[in-house]
Amino acid sequence: MEHQTRRKALKSLSAVAGSSFLQTPSFAMETNPTPFVLRQSETRFGEVYNVMGMDKFLKISGKDTNGQLSLFFGYYVKNDSALMHVHYKEDEQFYVLNGEVLFQVGDDRHTLSAGDLVFLPRNIPHTYLVLSDTAQMLFMTTPSGKTEAFFKTLSQLKSRPSPEQMQQFFKDHDLGLVGPPLTR
Repeated sequence: MEHQTRRKALKSLSAVAGSSFLQTPSFAMETNPTPFVLRQSETRFGEVYNVMGMDKFLKISGKDTNGQLSLFFGYYVKNDSALMHVHYKEDEQFYVLNGEVLFQVGDDRHTLSAGDLVFLPRNIPHTYLVLSDTAQMLFMTTPSGKTEAFFKTLSQLKSRPSPEQMQQFFKDHDLGLVGPPLTR
């Protein structure tokens, strides 16, 4: 009897799952329909952003995903750190390719090394500090939001903005600036 009930449940789930696979989500039809390959030294649309001395290489643009995802690659050196900030409309994920990086997420601290990933949900303040001599990380925001515009604008600044201008700049890009960079 139990076997028949499970079989019936599996058939029902299969029917529902099968019908949902046949339906193409609306955002899928609006994304870039052309696959692409980028080599390690290549960036999407030639975009490299130097943000506070750290290079961010655009690998997948929100233009490719109808705003669903932006993916970046970065090279880092010891003591590189981001200002403590919060994303109001995007989640962020970091995957450490090599090196050792300390992440602060809210009040918690986690040391990550090659192969480790941290998921940073929106509305939770976070930052990182590179502990090793060098590090490489992939990171993405989902959805893409205003991340690319934020990096592009920051990298084009000729001088460091005042604290008030920086607060406004973060706000304009759906971010909150909530503290200084992480230090040891």
